[in-house]
Amino acid sequence: MHLSGVYRSNALSYIELTMQEISKPFTRSIPRPRYRPKAHPQPPDVKRLKVTQQLMPRLKPIKLEPAEKELPDSLVEGISMPDIPAVSGLNIADWGSGDLMGEYSTPGSYLEMVRFRIERCKKYPQIARVRNIEGCVTIRFVITPEGGVRGVEVAKRSGNKALDQAALKAVKDAAPFPKPPDHLFKRGVPLELTIVFELT
Repeated sequence: MHLSGVYRSNALSYIELTMQEISKPFTRSIPRPRYRPKAHPQPPDVKRLKVTQQLMPRLKPIKLEPAEKELPDSLVEGISMPDIPAVSGLNIADWGSGDLMGEYSTPGSYLEMVRFRIERCKKYPQIARVRNIEGCVTIRFVITPEGGVRGVEVAKRSGNKALDQAALKAVKDAAPFPKPPDHLFKRGVPLELTIVFELT
């Protein structure tokens, strides 16, 4: 192998550096964009209102007159009620239909009064009410010329003993009746009356 020179391992090599003072570092100059203000939207045209000043009319002051000191206590005069004479032995609750001064123009008006008084004395038996029992009872009796009753009996039963007894009791409790008019009835008034017991 042929070498052109002798290799020296101890030989030193040098790099020469030169320092130069630079006042400012090198920078790239980039131009800034121009500042453009944002365009504001223009407001729509506003019509000017024409305001006219109106003069208010002057009001005359109102003069209040002092109220009279002495006024009547009430604007309505008191009305005195007429004196009603007291009638002894008069009970309005005892009046029946057509029972006015004991006068009846027809037999029907008297019999209607009798039915009204019996219906008022009718009482529904509690045992029948609890069991929802209904029925009709026909009672036969005679109204005497003095207004009493006799011969009270059941002509047609209802099928329930409690209802039959209640119908008999209603007729007896309604007596005595007003005296039958002599010009309408002769020798008493025989009747057959049907009493209805119905739950509502």
